Amino acid sequence: MTATFNRGWVIVSAVIAGLLVGLFAGFYIYYAWVPADMVLRDSPPRTLAFNGQTPQYRDIYVARVANRFQALGGATSSQALQDARDLLGVTTGDATNEEAINMARGGADVARIENQTDGNAGRFTQNDEFAMTLLADTLQTAPPYQQQDVRNSAPAVARTQSRIIGFLLVALLAVLVFSAVYLIDRRIGKQYIAIAQNQRAKYAPVPPDDQTSPTGAAVAAAGASSQTPASAAAPTVAAAAVVGMAAASPASSEVPLATFPPCTYAFGDDRFDEDFTIAGPMGELLGECGASIAERLGLDSPARVTALAVWVFDKNDFQSTTKVLMTDYAYNDPTIRTKLTARGEPVLAVDNGVIEVQTSMLRVEIRVTGLQLNTDSSPANSYFQKVTLSFVVYRRQQL
Repeated sequence: MTATFNRGWVIVSAVIAGLLVGLFAGFYIYYAWVPADMVLRDSPPRTLAFNGQTPQYRDIYVARVANRFQALGGATSSQALQDARDLLGVTTGDATNEEAINMARGGADVARIENQTDGNAGRFTQNDEFAMTLLADTLQTAPPYQQQDVRNSAPAVARTQSRIIGFLLVALLAVLVFSAVYLIDRRIGKQYIAIAQNQRAKYAPVPPDDQTSPTGAAVAAAGASSQTPASAAAPTVAAAAVVGMAAASPASSEVPLATFPPCTYAFGDDRFDEDFTIAGPMGELLGECGASIAERLGLDSPARVTALAVWVFDKNDFQSTTKVLMTDYAYNDPTIRTKLTARGEPVLAVDNGVIEVQTSMLRVEIRVTGLQLNTDSSPANSYFQKVTLSFVVYRRQQL
């Protein structure tokens, strides 16, 4: 639940941050950089549709400009000429004088074609044709229009300043929002680590007495073998337990990624199958770990489980690494052991022992506690009566 809590808050914070930054960035791009003709507002006349044969938007617009030019005095009025240049976009720099002439002559040609077909019954009248021709001739014979450099004008300077200020505001907002997300994650991450440490201390097994546990006996036997040659006999079952399993050690300073509550298999639980999700500090999925039944003896019900599989799935490898926890009987039976070796490395179950499973990115310690094997003669120590497994996950230290 700790990982879910952490992941949920980080995801919510990141979504809110993304929405805020995206909203302000969108306003900035729209108002500071997108051209007017891209948003269909205040688009210059030269961008209107035309084909030179039939009346289109640009031809109709130029006809209205030409009629206004004619009404204001035509070629004899400098004010009428200036007004026409304004409406055709010459004074604003949206069109050159040559483009304005081409727009007027193109409209006049379209009006002439239409008037030859249906007179004044179409979109243009004879006067529209005359007015557009007059406008084109006036633009061509008038003194060349000196285009002003508007880059240093007050509107242009204000627009540049708004772009710079807008960019700085969006950048500042992004820094503030993502800093807040980082601080929230750090705070929750510290809580996550503290809870994980408490869980680890709570579920850590008590170190066994060196002379009373099988593992302690194995270590004592190994020490005695260096002093007496007679003890150099074949390894005992207890000594074999150190292969693939280490004795439980006091908690180190290494902080685990996750500590899960113990899971217990008890005789009669024929559907035993536990799995845990491994999440990183940011709530990201790193993998899974768990335990399940690996081998039964016979077809009895309830099943006599002689081996359990403990496994770790690493998302980085996209595969599982498995070790097989065996009873004394299964571990020393060549047939069963060979069969289960195909599933994973065989490990003898030892009370208070630790199985270590490593992947490319993860290291998982599985503590074995409360181990109870059968005491009847079918045969003895051949299946689990009860065993508890505790999973502690660490990020593997890369060399």
